[in-house]
Amino acid sequence: MRSGQIELEKYVITKSLTKAPEDYPDAKNQPHVQVALRLKQNGYSGCSAGDTVPYIICSQQDSDNAHSVGIAQRARHPEELKRDPDKWMIDIDYYLSQQIHPVVSRLCASIQGTSPARLAECLGLDSAKFQPRLTESSNQDTSMMLLSVIDDEDERYRGCEPLRLSCPSCSGTFDCPPVSSLITSASATSVSDPIEGKDATANFWRHMRCPRCLDNTVESKFSPSMLANQMKRQADNFISLYYKGLQMCDDEGCKYSTHSVNLRVMGDSERGTVCPNYPRCNGRLVRQYKESDLYRQLSYFCYVLDATRCLEKLDQKARLPFEREFVAVGQTIKLALLEIQKIRDRCAFGWVQLKDLAVSI
Repeated sequence: MRSGQIELEKYVITKSLTKAPEDYPDAKNQPHVQVALRLKQNGYSGCSAGDTVPYIICSQQDSDNAHSVGIAQRARHPEELKRDPDKWMIDIDYYLSQQIHPVVSRLCASIQGTSPARLAECLGLDSAKFQPRLTESSNQDTSMMLLSVIDDEDERYRGCEPLRLSCPSCSGTFDCPPVSSLITSASATSVSDPIEGKDATANFWRHMRCPRCLDNTVESKFSPSMLANQMKRQADNFISLYYKGLQMCDDEGCKYSTHSVNLRVMGDSERGTVCPNYPRCNGRLVRQYKESDLYRQLSYFCYVLDATRCLEKLDQKARLPFEREFVAVGQTIKLALLEIQKIRDRCAFGWVQLKDLAVSI
């Protein structure tokens, strides 16, 4: 392709006009409409509803900003390209990244050792553009994984957003540490000399004050109702995020995102998963924030405030030094813990429906 051994006709893309080119409200984003409008300006009459418009995606020769304009503005009729070959050339990178790479990636997805980035490198493309996003690892479907069988909380709640509290005095925000930090900080100071400010996270639970406020005033102290309200507000934000229902195409070259449900059914695909860009794209719409993500986030908030569970994990002898401290903390966070547990228990993802397991006789 880069050496020019592929004939021009192989690059031609065709698309039909559903109405007159002038009637398209988004004509600037439609390559075939832009080509049709240009042909009509030149006196060509075959550009009405129902006509098929051929075009090729090009880039300007000897231009440093060849890709600065949109794809629609770079679409040219094959005859335009033949008439002015010194100004326009075929955009090989577009065809490799948008036409070939997505198809090859889907075909090679089950082959061990391949990845979209590796295939892009083989095609001569910038592999950095096809690296998987870091957030995708936290968006993996964990519906088949029981959270209760994971013992390590750090692994269980990996990717969860921290509980962010807003100070009533300085209005600054900070990440609230889990109540278990009382134990970890005590273990750290028992084997090393205590350093001022090193156990700031544990001091929050001991004093219930903003760690950023230098003067320990009464205004910087968190009351039980204040902690519960801020916890509930953040939980409501995550619930709202789930119900927004953002979906994104899993095709690396498409990444179409929408909040709407596409009811088209193609083959054995599940209703609502067909990419609206079909047939130009054969990808599937994937929900970006799933039921499992919401349940794990709410469970993490419960873990942050669950002082009783922290004590139960300790041996009887190791539990004694912390019991009095945890009892005092527990009275302060009890209201917030009950509120977030009530919200989590309303999430249907955490319940087993017996009617789905048993058959009535």
